[in-house]
Amino acid sequence: MSAIRLNGQYVLLRDVEKKDFMAFVHGCLPRITWEEPIPRTAANALAALLAEGKPHTDPLVQAGFQSCASLGIKNMWTDGATASITEEVPTDASQGLETAFGFAAVESGVALAAAMCNAFRRTLTINDEEHRVNRQPKDVLMGVAQAVSNMKNVNEPIFVTAGRALGGRLKEGFGPSDPHTMAILCMLSDFGATGVKIDLEKNLLGFAPFSAANAMASAILQGLGADKIAEVRGAIERTNEHFRRAMAQQQQQAGAAPGAAPKQASVTVPRVMGTRRRR
Repeated sequence: MSAIRLNGQYVLLRDVEKKDFMAFVHGCLPRITWEEPIPRTAANALAALLAEGKPHTDPLVQAGFQSCASLGIKNMWTDGATASITEEVPTDASQGLETAFGFAAVESGVALAAAMCNAFRRTLTINDEEHRVNRQPKDVLMGVAQAVSNMKNVNEPIFVTAGRALGGRLKEGFGPSDPHTMAILCMLSDFGATGVKIDLEKNLLGFAPFSAANAMASAILQGLGADKIAEVRGAIERTNEHFRRAMAQQQQQAGAAPGAAPKQASVTVPRVMGTRRRR
């Protein structure tokens, strides 16, 4: 673990439990905005704990120190509940990269800070237009998740169902600014989707290659262990391999030159997008 200085003094870092990292990160989540870098948000959350009178040895405070250190903070000063970062460096964790989700980091809980950086700094492309993925309130997310589950066809991948649900919202005139539409974008992003192509006239749904880091980060924030996270990575790899084969087949059928495969693989969806469940 990297060292960290507070108000000019090195802080002694101690082992804490995964639940302490979970508690610290979940305390950071309501503070996150697009305007403030997430490491700075974490530092302010830590400053607030110290302002409450919690000692450096408190497990929650220790989780805060270690989270901030993992995000590249080397030196910070506090003034009440406000932190000032005077030295920091980019890290894989602060960028939410897959390399920050190793076995030890997941099992210890320190990967939760990296997962936070990933989950709250995503974009998703819809028909070549990039949109920020804004996390929605839990009740909205739960309601949309249930609605998507209810419309899932037999043997249909859940991300395809979510894609059809998004198509249905767009067909009804609801864009990403609508909370329920954005909740579907959150779902798709949590599944690993990075881009969606929807052609309502031709009833086609396409996906760009999935991000293992996105799917793993979402699973980590749910508290899953390293073995389950490895399964998530494997599932994304299989999905991307399926896409690769589909794109190669499309290229063959179109008679395109080798290496000229499209960026997205298309999947045919039901004519009535977003409403019908077939058994």
